Amino acid sequence: MKGESLKRDLLKKMIIAKIDMAAYLALRKAKGYMSVNETEHLRDNLFDLSAEYHERSLDLKTQFTAQEIASINQGITAVSSAAICLMTGRRDCPQYIAIDADKLENCLQQLTANLNDVMGHQLVVER
Repeated sequence: MKGESLKRDLLKKMIIAKIDMAAYLALRKAKGYMSVNETEHLRDNLFDLSAEYHERSLDLKTQFTAQEIASINQGITAVSSAAICLMTGRRDCPQYIAIDADKLENCLQQLTANLNDVMGHQLVVER
């Protein structure tokens, strides 16, 4: 994959992860719990994104500035933290999970802030 498309692909996947986390969090807050399947699906997607970033990190370092790399690293850390958060919450019922919504919301806020930083930096560079 060429540099620019690799860069766009990563940012697109991070934005999709943000949207998925926000939707999951909204449902979690409304219902108070989530199904095991919904939770595992999101968790696996977040872990896959984190693994893909780490596999391609050397190629990406040539495409991003140092500031962008720092923001993306923090964003991927938030994604990984959210995935770990989704591993908790199984209590008495094997079909439902009540994860800590505050922890997940904190991860979502960190990811959003880091994406805004990267996207804002790119807009300044493009001008």
